[in-house]
Amino acid sequence: MSLSIYQRHLDNIPKQYNLLRLFRPPLYVIDLSNNQVIAVCYYKDGSSKRHQVNDDFSNRRMVIADFFKAVQALANLLLKFPKHPFGISAFAVVNVSEELADGLEMIEIKVIREANWVASAKTKRRVVSTTVSYQGQLISQ
Repeated sequence: MSLSIYQRHLDNIPKQYNLLRLFRPPLYVIDLSNNQVIAVCYYKDGSSKRHQVNDDFSNRRMVIADFFKAVQALANLLLKFPKHPFGISAFAVVNVSEELADGLEMIEIKVIREANWVASAKTKRRVVSTTVSYQGQLISQ
């Protein structure tokens, strides 16, 4: 089951990363909801690991209301996963599962991508591409 999930997400990676896709890097599927971050890391052999972090970074209107707390929560989450050998880059798919009144605005998508990028740099995990979706619907690659 995990191998099919891994392949499905890998097929949705932007075309400019075709060469990197050949190395079959790990893939983080991160679920953002109200003050909770859950991540599952899928590996090329079909195995996966799941961790969860709770922190106070959301409010009723925004999934990321405090950028620095969100970055720290994402960094704490990424540190729970083992570091990849040979510095292999990873991909991330961030799904916002919290229902928001007007959905996600472009600035919120930018904040989610930047928070993920900063957290990966802070933890020395190389996440080269972040895809954002809202309740399972792809929004931004």
